[in-house]
Amino acid sequence: MQHPRLLSIIDQLASKPVRSVTIALGELHPFNEEQLRAQWGASRLAATPLHVHVIRAEQQCMVCFGKYHPAQKETSCPICGSVGAKILAGEEFYLESVEEENE
Repeated sequence: MQHPRLLSIIDQLASKPVRSVTIALGELHPFNEEQLRAQWGASRLAATPLHVHVIRAEQQCMVCFGKYHPAQKETSCPICGSVGAKILAGEEFYLESVEEENE
């Protein structure tokens, strides 16, 4: 079963002559790049080149307010060690750009 957001993107592009597509995907999103590429390859746009812009995750500790990249998707703050953070970036999944045939 294809990811619903990916299906929406594919449906949106189905009627256009598309040269290439760039999808933004946050590194914390549960749908990873490998899954995205596999489902793209099985879609009706499989022949269209897909570029994936991976958005680096960033969190902010709710205790010390330090900002950090959650290596290995950890939830504890590397600055003060507390648990509890606000995700600032890394959960994205959207159509970033489309290069159409006539461009």
